[in-house]
Amino acid sequence: MDGAWLDISVPFGEEPAQGGEGSAAGFSENAQARADWLKRAAWMGTYVTAPPSLELDLEDTERLPLSATVGKARVLLLDDVDCIRADSLAEYEPRAGERLLLRTRNSSREWWKRPHGEDFVMLSDAAAQLLVERQVVCVGVDYVSRAGFHAEGLAVHQRLRDAGVWLIEGLDLSEVKVGVHELVCLPLRVKAEWGSPARALVRSMRDAS
Repeated sequence: MDGAWLDISVPFGEEPAQGGEGSAAGFSENAQARADWLKRAAWMGTYVTAPPSLELDLEDTERLPLSATVGKARVLLLDDVDCIRADSLAEYEPRAGERLLLRTRNSSREWWKRPHGEDFVMLSDAAAQLLVERQVVCVGVDYVSRAGFHAEGLAVHQRLRDAGVWLIEGLDLSEVKVGVHELVCLPLRVKAEWGSPARALVRSMRDAS
């Protein structure tokens, strides 16, 4: 029997905003203003970003390949590094078509409850290149690349997107054990500038074969 479902999402809108732009306080009743806020706030919490060839909007989301963000996923523990390096990832031997969730010390620090700092763990360029070369289909991380402090963070994630890799950002993996899990992650059918808010769930799989 498989394990119980575990919600690994960060609540939409809970991520500390910078400069007040992400806050819904004093929210306008105007429909266009609400739509504009949603576009800016799409990355407040857990969200999915699509490859450039398939931007997540109301039309294209209907063509979302569910196999990208739903199915067997492997959780890797990379909690002993300040930056996810290619050699650390290589030890887990990423395989073509895999969905990988990368757990770092970000999750244990509950980053979504703090103002953004410069010391969060992120993917290195070399690690991103390794994932591209191994043809991983989906990568989940426990931080957001739009934190604003690291331009290279955006560049790394753009490299993955350009290669056709789906990204799930803003995960809470603090209670998730290393190993194989069943993943269900679906973005909302909304237009957004960068990504679409999503709910992500995992449960451990007894049969990991």
